[in-house]
Amino acid sequence: MTTLVRSFQNASIRWKLMVNILVVAACAAAIAVTAINLQLSSGGHAAELEAEHVANAIANTGIAGAISDPLLLQRYLESLGKLYERDIMILDHELMIVASTNPKGVGSHYDHPEPRLTAIDGITRLFVGADASSPGLARQVAVPFRYDPLHADSPIVGTVIFEYTLFHDRLMGEASKAAAWTGLAAIFILALGLLLTRHLSQIILRPLDHLKAGVSSLAGGGYGVRVHSESQDEIGQLATAFNDMAEDLDRSRLAAEKHATDLAHANLLLQQEVEKHKAAAQQIEYLAYHDPLTGLPNRTRFGHALGEALRDAHRDGRSLAVFFVDLDRFKQINDTLGHDTGDLLLKEVSARLRNALQSSDVVARLGGDEFLVLVTDLKNPAQAETIARKMLAAIARPFVAGGQELRVTASVGISVYPQDGEDEQTLMKYADVAMYQAKESGRATFAFYAKSSNANTFERLALESSLRRALERGELLLHYQPKRDLTTGAISGMEALVRWKHPDLGMISPAQFIPIAEETGFIVPIGKWVLRTACLQTMQWQAAGLKGMTIAVNLSPRQFADEHLLDDVAAILKETGLDAEWLELEITESMLMQNRDVALKTLSALKRMGIRIAVDDFGTGYSSLSTLKQFPVDTLKIDRSFIRDLETDADDRGLTEAIINMAKTLRLHLVAEGVETQGQSDFLQKRGCDELQGFLFSPPLAPQQFETFVSAFRAAVH
Repeated sequence: MTTLVRSFQNASIRWKLMVNILVVAACAAAIAVTAINLQLSSGGHAAELEAEHVANAIANTGIAGAISDPLLLQRYLESLGKLYERDIMILDHELMIVASTNPKGVGSHYDHPEPRLTAIDGITRLFVGADASSPGLARQVAVPFRYDPLHADSPIVGTVIFEYTLFHDRLMGEASKAAAWTGLAAIFILALGLLLTRHLSQIILRPLDHLKAGVSSLAGGGYGVRVHSESQDEIGQLATAFNDMAEDLDRSRLAAEKHATDLAHANLLLQQEVEKHKAAAQQIEYLAYHDPLTGLPNRTRFGHALGEALRDAHRDGRSLAVFFVDLDRFKQINDTLGHDTGDLLLKEVSARLRNALQSSDVVARLGGDEFLVLVTDLKNPAQAETIARKMLAAIARPFVAGGQELRVTASVGISVYPQDGEDEQTLMKYADVAMYQAKESGRATFAFYAKSSNANTFERLALESSLRRALERGELLLHYQPKRDLTTGAISGMEALVRWKHPDLGMISPAQFIPIAEETGFIVPIGKWVLRTACLQTMQWQAAGLKGMTIAVNLSPRQFADEHLLDDVAAILKETGLDAEWLELEITESMLMQNRDVALKTLSALKRMGIRIAVDDFGTGYSSLSTLKQFPVDTLKIDRSFIRDLETDADDRGLTEAIINMAKTLRLHLVAEGVETQGQSDFLQKRGCDELQGFLFSPPLAPQQFETFVSAFRAAVH
């Protein structure tokens, strides 16, 4: 079958037209024959239906009741015979003719199987049997008649035989005439169709031959070929399209050549762009794990390498050492000679450290002038000492930068696995501590980590060193503790509290690092960062719909005494866009009492900006009512030490009531901090305290948690 279809597809159009004509002729003949057969069969079927209809009508007229009166039944059939001009017989249940349109047959037995079966099962049957009025055979129908024709289950009492030969022959004669005319019409239409098809094939094939010749010429490169066509039919349109195509092909060829050139150029540019993206991705991955200045691994990459080395050392039972290298007085060189010289010095130190060590050892730069070294196969402590001396000697050699000779030294701290620690954070931390021990010993030397009585001192030095880098590394963050208005129940403000998330030590308590920051002076840049971050966060919350809250920020003694405080505050308010009325700066009683004149001048200037002033930890100092009146203070915060034992200590209750009364006298806003129980809250509310702050209401929260808390609280209230 597949071969036949393929052969037909590959045949010429002339042959296909001939095949199609033959198929059409065969189909027309089949349709004509089918139509003739249908006409003939429909005539016979119509005669049968008419006979059944009349016979059933006779059986349903109630002749069952008259079967016992043959004379009456005979007259009834004779009248029907005149009406229908047919032979009709009525048989009883024994097939005796009890009435007939031909009286001669009455009383005789009708011997034929079809009526006998109908009398038994009640099914109408068509058959050919003896004619009632002639000796021949006739087409007849036998239908049962029941005693009660209205009920299908009534007993069958006889059979009606209705003859329809003449009607059948008449209908079949008419059907035969119609079939003959149908056949003649089909033959005429087929002959006409063959003639028209032959003529049509000539009309189609001639221009197609022209098109074939034109296509062959065009395929050979003859773009000037044209096909002439006089008609405007589909073939004429095809010829016009062919001519247009021939005209366009040459233009398309030229355009394709140009497009190919452009595509090649675009492909080249795309390849170059892909290479750039690959290089950028590689650069991003490189920067994620390397120091951009020196090309050394950074803290992250060093941590991964140390972790892998620790797993190998644990499996093989080996030791390893971590060296913390810090250049001595590098800041002085950087500030004196400039950052360019400092960068050149750091690159040279990096190269010298790599050259002083084995290729299997890892050298990393933490940032600034700090380096980490990992020696993975340590035979004994003496080897670590030798390596430390090699590094110190390499760094101590003179440098030439900017046309002048420089000398720099380093302090090296050493921690050893497994005796000093078994994880990355501990070993790096103890190497840092040991480095400060080396600095305490006079610099330009090394020290192993020692768990001595002075360990806390070295821990503090390490913490101080890490604090210097906390801001630039983004390790500081703010939490916010909401304050609740005791009159309205609403959240009226929040206090910004600084937190330090050390990469190795985790969260460090403010009680540990704030005193160090205050002593070293780091508290000033930290305080500026806290103020700027808190103001910016408040603006973001106001833009998000969380309005009506004052942000309180603590000023440390050193920050309060800083000569640039007023300029810094004004600049931060302008930079962040926060209205000064939403900012509250908190100071302690002792800060007021240290230098009253300076404090008054500073606070007055802050008030002129529109900033609110709060006195924190009130009650722990020595200020009197008359002293407090001298300062432009808006708020007093009762120290948590008085709140803690309110429910059990009568003295604390008395002092708290005194502070509340004094605040009312001075018309100051009063805030109680450190409220942790409902009893404390009830006491303060009854005495007229304005706000509370403490774990009873909420602990300090990260920014996202704070936003969620406030939104949920306000939604629940409303």
